[in-house]
Amino acid sequence: MTKNTQKATSEELAYAKILKLIYERKFEPGDFLQEKQLSERLGMSRTPINRVLSRMTVEGILERRKKKGCFIPLVKSEDGKQLFSLRKMIESQVAWEAAHTCNQDFLARLKQINRQDQQALDEKNNEIYYLANRNFHFTLTESINNKYLERISKQLFHQASIYIFFFDSFFSTPMDGKIQTPIQHETILQFIEQKDAKGAKAAMADHIDHTMKMFNL
Repeated sequence: MTKNTQKATSEELAYAKILKLIYERKFEPGDFLQEKQLSERLGMSRTPINRVLSRMTVEGILERRKKKGCFIPLVKSEDGKQLFSLRKMIESQVAWEAAHTCNQDFLARLKQINRQDQQALDEKNNEIYYLANRNFHFTLTESINNKYLERISKQLFHQASIYIFFFDSFFSTPMDGKIQTPIQHETILQFIEQKDAKGAKAAMADHIDHTMKMFNL
């Protein structure tokens, strides 16, 4: 294993561990994530943790305050409305373009990811549920071969993660019948497979609307 591979592996491991601490609500909005404490808690060196904190800041999962470090953003309802409204606009366009460009290989990957999402929901596995949901949206945006939409879409998803972690009923108090993510994803995929761009766009908009209603946004 080369040094670069080792760096990448340790960084990805640190990323997964820190993300897990956040979505399991070991920290709360407003809490600082200190490099030294995380190093001791995770049993890892500070170098990959430093990289991960910087990466999460760029992604929008964390914010940085001068001389104090990185912290989990305070969750405000008005910010949530703006964020998810923008996600709706951008990801609806992604779904529209995917109906024109998504090939069979990408469709097969998306269907497999959605099966993982459903299984995680059935088993109440919050780690796989979040990752499968993220991978679905990321893979869909990668399928359209539009680097600008991909960049914006992923950034918005990362920033929306804070709302997902602290307000999604799956991550707090599960309420049967409210979480319909895999079903909604399947509907989006059906329209994409049929090359129905308008249908795919509307289905994605409905999906984001449902999420906003769950968060009372």
